[in-house]
Amino acid sequence: MNISRLNKIAAVTATFLLLIVQFGQPAYADSKANISTEAKSGKCDYHQVGQKHLYWGDLHVHTAYSLDAYAFGTLKTPAQAYAFARGEAMTLQDGSTAQLDRPLDFAAVTDHAEWFDLLHICTDPQNFDDPYCERLRKDSSMENGSSLFVDYVIPTITQETPHATPICIADPAKCIEAKKSQWRRVQDQANAANDPCNFTAQIGYEWSYTKSFSHSHRNIIFANDKVTQDAIDYIRHPTLSDLWQQLEKQCRAEDGCDVLAIPHNTNMGDGMTFDVETEDDRTLQLRSKYERLVEIHQEKGNSECLSPLKSDESGDCSFENYITNHSRPKAKDQFTDEAWTKMRGTYVRGLLMRGLAAYQNSDEAQLNPLQMGIIGSTDNHAGTPGHVNEAAWQGAVFGLGNLDRTMARSVFNPGGLVAVWAEENTRESIFAALKRREVYATSGPRISVRLSANTQGENLSCATEKNSLATVSMGGDFNKALGAPTFKIHAQADQTPLQEMELIKGQYKNGKYEESVMTIWQRSSAGSDICQIWQDQNFEPEAPAFWYARIKETPTPRWSATLCQKAGRCEEFPGADVMIQERAWTSPIWYLPEQ
Repeated sequence: MNISRLNKIAAVTATFLLLIVQFGQPAYADSKANISTEAKSGKCDYHQVGQKHLYWGDLHVHTAYSLDAYAFGTLKTPAQAYAFARGEAMTLQDGSTAQLDRPLDFAAVTDHAEWFDLLHICTDPQNFDDPYCERLRKDSSMENGSSLFVDYVIPTITQETPHATPICIADPAKCIEAKKSQWRRVQDQANAANDPCNFTAQIGYEWSYTKSFSHSHRNIIFANDKVTQDAIDYIRHPTLSDLWQQLEKQCRAEDGCDVLAIPHNTNMGDGMTFDVETEDDRTLQLRSKYERLVEIHQEKGNSECLSPLKSDESGDCSFENYITNHSRPKAKDQFTDEAWTKMRGTYVRGLLMRGLAAYQNSDEAQLNPLQMGIIGSTDNHAGTPGHVNEAAWQGAVFGLGNLDRTMARSVFNPGGLVAVWAEENTRESIFAALKRREVYATSGPRISVRLSANTQGENLSCATEKNSLATVSMGGDFNKALGAPTFKIHAQADQTPLQEMELIKGQYKNGKYEESVMTIWQRSSAGSDICQIWQDQNFEPEAPAFWYARIKETPTPRWSATLCQKAGRCEEFPGADVMIQERAWTSPIWYLPEQ
């Protein structure tokens, strides 16, 4: 390659930041050279068997490799997203600067696999003369993003049958090679950013089922650098069964591969893709194998629960609601009883309930296909993982720098975080915690929470963290109990005092769902370190059940209040100037009695 050619490439790179990885070295390329001797030997120097530490991360982040992010002007690469997660400042599309006040411990960039080929092709100088690519590059901005979304995103993944982009219909072979190259880039940048014992970069992508605008997406997260040969996408593999089969075929344990598929935005899924009542045994087994977690909170709303249609929506299930039908915001009174009930069934609490029924009604399999732990993440489309501070967030990528555009999506929020209890900060240890479901979610703050249960009549104590063999940690299960189980909830505040500690219980009894919300502790003065012991006196040995903890902070201003107050325009945006109670949700503990 001659000097003239190099200069041209350098000029293009300055304009199109996506070319960083193709023509240069991604960030942290030499990070592995700094791994300690202990890490090289397989363990971190702080590792002690059985001693678990709390690590904070974000497993749902988009960069310029996602068409819906690129369309709105995001030009940050996965390498830059990992750098942000580690604490580096980033200049956003509107010229403002974002930086985490506390770096994350781990992250995964999960760009949409459906457009790996398109983004690789359209940001390559060889294709700059292609009209389809030219318009995409030229109009990539917050101002023109909506137009690109309509013309580029919607035709590919929201139709009854998903379609390849025109550029890939014209030259399928070229797109196959481009997709492989982009998938390789994704892996290379995660591997380069991964710094065992200090920062974990998990390899991942998103499978984006959006049939008829119903969101039934899954984030695919790998245990290590042994991954599927293909980035499995919705366009070529448009059913959940296809996804399970491809993961089973391409991610084999004998090759060192392990993977999780994490559903998110179940609040926008219209009750789709959780058909455990009608699935065959093999499908249920694969679901149980791969779908061990669910994302309860992200920027497009909260997915914990929905109250019954005719009930007041101001209480238990009212936090950061974003109620849609086929991705369009819809008022509660516009739903039929049938549609509302179906939608409630795929919010997290509804899924947990259905899992109990599936277990109770199973024959010999004794399988709970919806035994899922709970995580949070951001679904950030600006390449800024973990950017969840309400006071610092400037709105979703669609409206950065413009208050009117931002407030048009005021129902959005900064998203959440995932916390894991793991022995060390490595891919293997973080993934093991995810897989065993010893994880929990928050709506942004770093509240420390532990939930455990004793099933054999032993006394739990807040004076010690020592557990006996009869202790079940969050994410675990038990099938026998000597009397009523006892639960221990220990929560420590982040930067805002705690106000309330609740335990949510669901059980399946005599063919009916029963749920209850118990207040375990309420604040009478500033709460910063709260531990409570509670025994379930209504425990029924014949009824499968689950319990999870919900911790609430004292109210603080919502991001929308901060922005409108700063501009002096809150009266123009009804509902923006409000307080919220940030919170945490633990993974459940299950009781699954032997049948």
